[in-house]
Amino acid sequence: MINIMNIVIRLAAALFLFFLIGMALDLIIIQSTWIDMRFDSEYFITISILTCLWFYFLSVFLNAKKFAYWESKRKSIVISILSIAIILFFTIKDGSFTIIPAYAARKALFLEDVLSLDGMNNLLIIMFVLGLTALVFSFSKVPKLQKKGPNNWNNLSRLRKFGMMFLFGIITFFLLLYLGQGEIQDSINKSISFLKDADVLGFKDYLLSFGPLAVVVSALLMVFQSIIAPLPAFVITFANGLLFGWVFGAVLSWSSAMLGAIICFYIAKFLGRPVVEKMVTKKALSWWDQFFAKYGKQAVFIARLLPIVSFDLVSYAAGVTSISFWQFFWATGLGQLPATILYSYLGQNATSTVKILFFMFTIVIALAVIGMIIRPKWKAKGKSKQGDHL
Repeated sequence: MINIMNIVIRLAAALFLFFLIGMALDLIIIQSTWIDMRFDSEYFITISILTCLWFYFLSVFLNAKKFAYWESKRKSIVISILSIAIILFFTIKDGSFTIIPAYAARKALFLEDVLSLDGMNNLLIIMFVLGLTALVFSFSKVPKLQKKGPNNWNNLSRLRKFGMMFLFGIITFFLLLYLGQGEIQDSINKSISFLKDADVLGFKDYLLSFGPLAVVVSALLMVFQSIIAPLPAFVITFANGLLFGWVFGAVLSWSSAMLGAIICFYIAKFLGRPVVEKMVTKKALSWWDQFFAKYGKQAVFIARLLPIVSFDLVSYAAGVTSISFWQFFWATGLGQLPATILYSYLGQNATSTVKILFFMFTIVIALAVIGMIIRPKWKAKGKSKQGDHL
């Protein structure tokens, strides 16, 4: 019970401190009319809270105390006073003390449809009192949380530390762009809608709207779906074949998918197994462990031949096994090549029957791979029966 209270108090202190930082940053950026007209700076509060949760994760689960600013009395006091001073200066100066903080917090916390400005002001008062109390307790009364084990931050290599922070930075940057820039958000939402609905013609027109940048956008979306989004990559491949011709379309789809696979592989290497387990679930990773142990170097190749198998899951799972990068690279490249060429060709020549052709191809390949896996067992079983008869 005491340990749970300890965790809750420290988390509340961390959230309060980073909420103040985000609010101060928002008010500073609002002073620029040019930025404020083009970017929703309120989402700096959202990103600041996400940064808090990331630092809290590092400090609690990896014992990275250098990121636990809320546990340092001096740092907490300096950051709090400076942030509150900035908030008071800009809001009192403009006569918006009861408007801007509530408006920004309500938008950043996605409470616009839930609370009025008066309701948000009341919530801010409660948050301030509880947060300040938790902050005082966090560096004076509550024992520090300690985490021992091989995944201690100080035991990690410099490369792995850099990889983890770089990955978080990239995700944070793109999330901030997505939330804060309406045109980018609409464009991404539109692309996801086309992919989710398997609308090849719609996606082709979407790519055409970018003009000369269509190749770049297509490649970035292929990498994006390879790393994060569980979206059908075959739609991109079909559209590339339709838009650029099957030869260049196949090259574009294959190379961008390879880049996504490599990034997934090294993300898993950087983050390590405990974090990857949380990303893809421990059960799924255990299944892939058995699959890799059973089929060895051919496991990735077999998995890539099956369009129904999650592309990113295979890449992440391979990253935490003993398989070398070059084994992973060649198995992925060769395994996805037949489907990429066929999809590109079909995209160029048969867009009206895309879904039917895709499912037919998927079924045929799945049966072929299953047969390839089962055949040795049947042969061994047949030889065993013959031996018994003799």
